[in-house]
Amino acid sequence: MRRAFILGAILVVGLGLAGSAQALTGYWSIDLAINPQSASFVEAFSYSTDLLVKYTLGDWTFSSLSQLDKSGWTDQDFSAVGVLGGFTISSALAFDPDVPEFDKWTTTTTVDIAGVTFSGTFALYDEDSYLTLSARGTSGSVDLDVTVQFGDDDDPIGECDLDFSELQIGVSFPFCCAEVDSTVYFDCDGFVIAIFEATGIGIANLPWVTFDATLEFTVQSKSLVITPEFDFSAVCVELYVGVETTGNLTIEAFHFDGFKLECDIGNVEFTAISFWGDGEFVTKPGILGDYWEMYMIEANDDGCCGPFDFEAAVFFDEDSEHLFDVAEFTFDMSIDLSANMEFSMGADYVLGAGVTSLDFGFLVSW
Repeated sequence: MRRAFILGAILVVGLGLAGSAQALTGYWSIDLAINPQSASFVEAFSYSTDLLVKYTLGDWTFSSLSQLDKSGWTDQDFSAVGVLGGFTISSALAFDPDVPEFDKWTTTTTVDIAGVTFSGTFALYDEDSYLTLSARGTSGSVDLDVTVQFGDDDDPIGECDLDFSELQIGVSFPFCCAEVDSTVYFDCDGFVIAIFEATGIGIANLPWVTFDATLEFTVQSKSLVITPEFDFSAVCVELYVGVETTGNLTIEAFHFDGFKLECDIGNVEFTAISFWGDGEFVTKPGILGDYWEMYMIEANDDGCCGPFDFEAAVFFDEDSEHLFDVAEFTFDMSIDLSANMEFSMGADYVLGAGVTSLDFGFLVSW
């Protein structure tokens, strides 16, 4: 009799969950990296794994994210997002399992009333608490954004007070031929600064030149900064061009530091990047690393089992002993083995050093 009662209770609970549109989703990813150049067998291997589990019940979703690597359990996060009446609520808890210690708790609540979005965010971390209240709305072509901050990084550790810290009022509106963003700041001592910014101010017959203007007012000073912006892009070629200026309106020199060529051939994309500048006026593309030139092909198509992604690149040194100054090859691919499983692999080969990295990964989702 008791067993029948327990079984009946389980069935009732199970049917209740099914009737409330619950769902369990997530993924589990594993990445294994091998460095053949390591001094020992143990150091040659490294891995990382992420486990994300989401449980949806009605209008609420609860999540858990666990991260581990060779050193152990590195991160653990919990979160919840849902709707309660007219309020949307999100909350997140973060822990550091390695220490172990509590890291951060953040909760945000938003509600729309008469076209205005009100939100409040409470955060607790570093033994300090913070509260942010904001209101955002649009009336015609004018956008209004007001933010009030309570809590201060300079508070003594452990007091967890919510003293007034900051008020920020932002208004965006069109003015003549430009969009103007204005921001006014107040702190505990009163008015701090008012900033007016206009971007994309055009010049007739010079479509490749625009100006940004920033006007700042403080209690004791006023400043105006005008910054030119240049667009040297063509149909499929992007030029890396730096502009040397003095003051607000004096242009002294242009620096052509490189170019990027992109071309699609069917399902294959070809990219070539060359950069010979010193980076003083133009930031060197991050994909180049220590090299001055790269050629890469990418493909995204359906393979035998599902979507197939492929990428291969060759990098060139400015000066080397190899033919054409070839310095490094990289290769990455991924393929969907089924609707819920993906396999990936990658390799790096440096001339003179050999294979420096082999990576294998699996991603299982549900």
